[in-house]
Amino acid sequence: MKVFTVISGLLMSSVVLAETELEEVTVIGTTEEKTSVPEKTEILKEGASNTTLGAYLDALPNVDSASYGEAVGRPVVRGMSGYRVKVLHNDNDLNDLSAMSQDHAVAVAPRASERIELLKGPASLLYAAQAGGVVKVSDSLNSRFPEKGFHGTVSTDHRIDADSHALDARVSVANDKWALRLGGLKQESDSYQSGNGDIIADSDVNTTQAQVGLSWKPNAQSELQINATKLDKDYGIPNNTPEATRIDMSREDLGIKYRYQPDLEWLDEITLDFLDSDYLHDETEGSRKDGLFGQQQQRGSLNAAWGVGDWMGETRIGLAHSELKVCHEHGACDAFSDATRTGATLGDSVTQYWENTGLPYSHGHPMPDTQSRIFQASTTAQKMLNDSLELSLGTHLQSRQLTPNPDNIQEQWVHPSGLDPDYYDKRDDHALSFSLGLNNKAEEKKLTWEASIGYLERFPSVDELYWNGFHHATDSYIFGDSNLDKERSVNLDFDIGYQHNEHLIQFSTFYYRFKDYIYQDRSYDDNGNALIDPFHLSQVWLTGQTDAIFYGGSLRYENSQLRFNDKPLTLWGQADVLDASKTNGETLPRTAPASMEVGVRYEPADWSASLSLKHVFNADKLAPNEEETSGYNSLNIQIKKDWKVANQDVELWLKGTNLTDEYAENHLSVLKTTAPLPGRQISAGINWKF
Repeated sequence: MKVFTVISGLLMSSVVLAETELEEVTVIGTTEEKTSVPEKTEILKEGASNTTLGAYLDALPNVDSASYGEAVGRPVVRGMSGYRVKVLHNDNDLNDLSAMSQDHAVAVAPRASERIELLKGPASLLYAAQAGGVVKVSDSLNSRFPEKGFHGTVSTDHRIDADSHALDARVSVANDKWALRLGGLKQESDSYQSGNGDIIADSDVNTTQAQVGLSWKPNAQSELQINATKLDKDYGIPNNTPEATRIDMSREDLGIKYRYQPDLEWLDEITLDFLDSDYLHDETEGSRKDGLFGQQQQRGSLNAAWGVGDWMGETRIGLAHSELKVCHEHGACDAFSDATRTGATLGDSVTQYWENTGLPYSHGHPMPDTQSRIFQASTTAQKMLNDSLELSLGTHLQSRQLTPNPDNIQEQWVHPSGLDPDYYDKRDDHALSFSLGLNNKAEEKKLTWEASIGYLERFPSVDELYWNGFHHATDSYIFGDSNLDKERSVNLDFDIGYQHNEHLIQFSTFYYRFKDYIYQDRSYDDNGNALIDPFHLSQVWLTGQTDAIFYGGSLRYENSQLRFNDKPLTLWGQADVLDASKTNGETLPRTAPASMEVGVRYEPADWSASLSLKHVFNADKLAPNEEETSGYNSLNIQIKKDWKVANQDVELWLKGTNLTDEYAENHLSVLKTTAPLPGRQISAGINWKF
């Protein structure tokens, strides 16, 4: 859109003129009622090894990052990955395809956000019914009307090994009725080195983002916002293909939001939110566009905050329409198009492969163009049962209509009706989820706790249903299954905290039982030999369902008894464990290994320092035919210094990760051997708020 070209120029100009960057990201771990743990914010930020969303959340209990390199890192929460973790940007579903495959980056810039929250239990059902919860990424465009005057934040940093630099800024100017917000981000990183000194080819990344928001406040009760965001990300995929594989991704959002606070005792606020989002990325091998992925979405929602009697809550009603398109054709994916029809038998080549191999291999476009229409209605509510005990409820109703259209698929690769006459039929699905929670939230209590139980239903995604083809970036052939049923789970969560003087103990545990859990695994013949696809001689992955159980927990302890220069020296430790298996006892693929981390934190008035050592144990809980991943250590340090200059805040920081330069692989990544974790990295930066 031309408007984004103008916006980009304005925003990047504002960055250059201000010579400053966006305010540092605040990462907040939340409970079901969205209560934050502010004392952990800096520790979480310090633990981020890069700027991916998974890295920002990696320090939270039982949260990992399915990452490789600088570009890609989707959060894995309590073993839940992909579609089981919903990512929101400014309260709207993120219109990207990061859950489809691990090589697809999350189309959001965590560095440019103001707050990242992880919601679970009843509170998460306001937005989605996902077993892994909801990750809310919020930036300045989701904030209330800004303070009068001219304000802003600017940051810049530089890193060696691999060379990386970034500059981002956010400014706002407002009077009593009008406000303008501008934001820009530019970040570049060269290919990184592993712990053994090897340069990981095609692991570089280039990210830019431009944002503009205009707000009008006609009176004290209402506010109208018009917002736009453009994000571009160009990055390499460090895989085994002989030529360089790259992804060029873009996301363009245009949104309107209206808030109104009526003069009603039972209704606190109404929010109307409309969003048009256009996502597109192409995958190239060498200089050929071998793949093209696109999704357009229009979404509208009504959110009401209310109070009736002793109950307070929120109700959200939304309707969304999206169209997903995929192209796979060597060097011929410059644009989406319908395939030529000559009158030949549809699916004759697929039929031949079925007869010869027992599997319907296809070398055409891997899935039909599919339109989705989704309606959802959800409510969360809380009520105090006594002075300290709160009851919370959450419900989520969702209806989905899928309309697949195989006109984009070349006629010889269309799924033949002789194998499944209903393969491309329209689908209507309905899901109902609910959750119940209790928590002891009295501030004067030394012992606090919260517990929740939920029943969740999830639809199989479009690609889980229809994908049938090769994926260049991950060098694998993937079969979906159009007969997949809804995924159902019963989720039990329990968290307890105890704080007394200089001691803090936090313990969390969970138990999730799934019916028809959807997963992908490599396929083998009856003799144990790995299946290889006939087109690229690559590994074959099948999508299936099984009953499964996830359980585990996290324990954290902090001690602030020691003092240095009359300031507390906080010692802390955290351990996470997880088990994920089918009900027959077989471990599920890519189960996160146990980890343990210890550290020390020192925070005088105007500066702070932290040192931590994380040990990830051997990944030896393995699915059949899965390879073990060795454990590793990571030694990290951060030092920050704050100044107050003429009512402006300036912060300098120095950070080092994996200081021992240890070689490590991420067991959660399908490309763990070609994209090991980075070696030693040293970076420094400055943040300015005015």
